[in-house]
Order: sequence, then C-alpha cells, then structure tokens
Amino acid sequence: MTRRHALPAPDLRTPARGGRLTAWLRRSHGPINGVVTLDRRHLYILPTRSGIGFAVLLMAMLVTSLNYDISLGFALTFLLAGIGMACMWLAYRNLLDLTVSAGPAASAFVGDSVVFTLHVDNQDDAARIGVEARTRISDDLAPAASLTLDGMSSGPLPVRLPATRRGRVALPRVTIFSRFPFGLFRVWSYADLALSAIVYPAPEVNPPPLPLQPQSDDADDGAVTVASDDGIDQLRRYRPGDPLHRIAWKHSARTGKWLSRSGSTPRQPTCWIDWAALPASMDTEARLSRLCAWVLAAGDAAEIGLRLPGVEIPPGYGAAHRRACLEALALWPERRMP
Repeated sequence: MTRRHALPAPDLRTPARGGRLTAWLRRSHGPINGVVTLDRRHLYILPTRSGIGFAVLLMAMLVTSLNYDISLGFALTFLLAGIGMACMWLAYRNLLDLTVSAGPAASAFVGDSVVFTLHVDNQDDAARIGVEARTRISDDLAPAASLTLDGMSSGPLPVRLPATRRGRVALPRVTIFSRFPFGLFRVWSYADLALSAIVYPAPEVNPPPLPLQPQSDDADDGAVTVASDDGIDQLRRYRPGDPLHRIAWKHSARTGKWLSRSGSTPRQPTCWIDWAALPASMDTEARLSRLCAWVLAAGDAAEIGLRLPGVEIPPGYGAAHRRACLEALALWPERRMP
C-alpha cells in the first residue's frame, strides 16, 4: 500500500519576492563597538536618472553606428562606455570601507531643526568626495550636507531633522550616499546608530513678566543678603554661630585669626516657576511654552526653581541648571516622580 506524504502547508509569513528583496536591501546594519563600516556587503549602487539617460544615449549612438557603419561613431560610443564604467567604479570606491560613528547631538526647540553629528573616518590614502547623509524624515527640499575627506582623515557629517514635537528624538536609520563623480550612479548604505537628542517646548512669544520673589536668608533674621567676595566689607572677629559663607578665608589665613565679614550685598532675586500658578484655561503645551519662556528670560540674573506635577527642581542658576529645567519641561510627564 502506497503511503501518501502530506505536502507542507504554505508559510503565509514568507514575504513575496519583492518584499524579500526590499528586506534584504534594508537589513539592519548596526554598529560594532559603536562604529559602522561601509564594507562590500552593505554597499548598493544603481544608475541615477542622468545615468539612465546616458545609457540610452549610448544605445542610440551604437545603433546609429551599426546602421551607417561609422567607425568614428563606434570609437566615440566605446570611449563613452568606458568612461561610464570608470565612473561606476569610482562611485563605488568613494564609499567603500568608510567608517561612521555617532557624535554629539544638539538640542533644539520645537519649530527648529535637531542636528545630529556623525563622525566619518577615511582610513585610506584616496580622497572621498561628496559624501552625504539623509534620513526618511529629512526635509527633501533642503540640500543634504556634503563632506569631502582627504586621505587618512576624518570629519563631521551633520544630519538635520525637523523638530516637530517636544521630547526625546531618536536618530532614525541614516542613508549615507554619494553621486560622485558625475552623478551617473548613486551609491548608498545604511547606518543604525543609537543617538538621540531632546527637543524643548517652543517658548511663548511675548510672555508675561517673570514672577520674581525675594528669598529670605534664615541666618540673618529675614534680611535678603549674601556674602560678599570682593574684600571691601569691614571685617570683625569671628563669633560662634556666624555662617560659613561670612568667614573671610583669605584674611583669616593671612592674619592667623578667624575673621568674618560684616557687610552684605543683595542676594539674587529668586522665583518659583510653578505650573499651578498658571491660569486653568491654558492647555498643557501652552503652559509648557510659557514656563520655557520664563526659564530663558531668567538667564543668570535670578535663581529659579521649577515645579511641575510630580517634578520639583530647587532654585539655582547657571547654564547647567537652566538646561536641567528645560529638559524637565521637554520630557514631562516622562520624568514624573513616583
């Protein structure tokens, strides 16, 4: 009795031929130790529109030379065909074995452009000309930045993305390509780099004045004071209980006696930039825009603290403190306190 072997059921998950080709072309090319190498397995080349037009022209010249038996036509056709083949090799060689790694990412405000910087390293003696980078969300109307490298050199290649929403923006897959030398062929490869930047809220235009509130100093019975460091104030002997910021350290070391400053200068005005103090009619993004404008308006002239639902940053000043406040606004409510 003959046994019938059941045929395996078709795998519906297997993509079609075109889908497999697309998946093969777009297969992941992640970094190894943070570096992506554009080797032979990950370089692709196709003729551009100009290249297709050039090929059609060569075919027309060849057919004309065959029909009329024009020797000079044959010579010119084969000469141009040889130039085209040389262009194809030069285009492929222009990107071969370049290494790409992640560089710094510049933060931006909504409505601006986020700039990611890629470090391109040429470890060959030949120069690399016209290397460009673009992502799927790059502005097609804006020209991509071009990089030219001498032999055994490296350089930065910026990638600009539109900042359309606040928060953390990750760099998508980058297409690194070149049309060197004559634009007849386009050579490209992909790079997947773990790089991200923060997009701050767009600051409100013409916001209300910054709500400044002086902060009292508990060590001086409510007086708004801070220790002076210019050495002009009168000095007196140290008294037990004097705050440390009043001690004149240089004079004490010079004289061998503990001395304190008796004068004072005004403390920088302090204010709380508070979510709850804004009108209830404002929506979330409008509130964040106003708070962002206040953080920028404060600068270094005032100590500012930030209060958001679930987030509180104590008063401070300086570029690092201002950046921490802007990041809290950009990432809220992602960074809420538990």
